[in-house]
Amino acid sequence: MNDTEVAAIIAETQAFVAAMNAGDAALAASFYSEDGRRVGAFGDVQDGRGEIASAYHRLLHETMSGTQFIQERGTVRMLSPGLAVWQGGLELVVPGSDLPIRGHVVQVMKKVEDRWLILEGHPKFFPPGSGTDST
Repeated sequence: MNDTEVAAIIAETQAFVAAMNAGDAALAASFYSEDGRRVGAFGDVQDGRGEIASAYHRLLHETMSGTQFIQERGTVRMLSPGLAVWQGGLELVVPGSDLPIRGHVVQVMKKVEDRWLILEGHPKFFPPGSGTDST
């Protein structure tokens, strides 16, 4: 495994979470490739940066305004020199809620020039009482 590429992928995923925590939907969408796809935790699908930015705007400024995102460092599996899978745990701390929402994210990453961008992202939440949350 190429440690330099793995480090670059981890850095991109950490910078993505920082953009989410800053409430910057356009910046968060810029971590997706132009042909990127997001399949949200509730099955909503967005194709391309414009749709993804709109979905993140709704999420960050309407649905879950003020939520803080905590994402594990995760793991990387290199599929080819230009494709990889990153996956890791996710926790959402929602204002006014006593319990965080926990989940898991799987992202297919694509190398575009000198960056690793999300080709396809799948965040999922664990159901309450599944043994993977704090209830």
